[in-house]
Amino acid sequence: MKIIGVYLAAGNSRRMGPGIHKLSLPFHHEPLGNAALQTALSSNLAGMIIVTNDASWALQSLRQKNVHILPCVDSIQGQSYSLRCGVKKAMDMKADGIVVLLADQPFIKTAIINELIDCYKQHKTVYYVAAKHRGIVRPPVLFAKKTFPILQTLEGDQGARAIFQKSCVKGITISYEEPALFYDVDSWSDYKELLQYLMVYEPNSSQRYK
Repeated sequence: MKIIGVYLAAGNSRRMGPGIHKLSLPFHHEPLGNAALQTALSSNLAGMIIVTNDASWALQSLRQKNVHILPCVDSIQGQSYSLRCGVKKAMDMKADGIVVLLADQPFIKTAIINELIDCYKQHKTVYYVAAKHRGIVRPPVLFAKKTFPILQTLEGDQGARAIFQKSCVKGITISYEEPALFYDVDSWSDYKELLQYLMVYEPNSSQRYK
């Protein structure tokens, strides 16, 4: 079974302020955008599609044979357009499913990605397997191949959120209690909180999120 990661990294960092590309900000002595990417690359995903219009933050060492950097000129119109670009590429790669990941969620664990994949392998009739925190579905989410036509119809900045509201789309959610897993960096204040969190709670955390 071929499950491909779709790494959404084409946002324009509007809430960060002028001239700041959040994925290039330092995090554990590397660009922030590489944190979740390295996690994904150490998982059981068969490959990775990085949807981005600026890959300057991506370390050369991460540009492996199974990593495809995919520009998306329509990404400025909303996250759904980045997702549609990734889905189209995954279809070209004959993927059986995709795991959608956000580049600004640095604390995602490899174990979560693998758990989504393992769950889908045991329940192949479902449309998706998603992580859930406090009753809300959050990325990463695994979408089965049969959802690709639906994903390609999405519009706006809601990403795949609308798909969970369709009564015909049945899936499985797996609950996770640790809030930090789903922390995302959207604004400068989010980034400052992230650094403060690391200083106080995770002074030696470079190996924690494996």
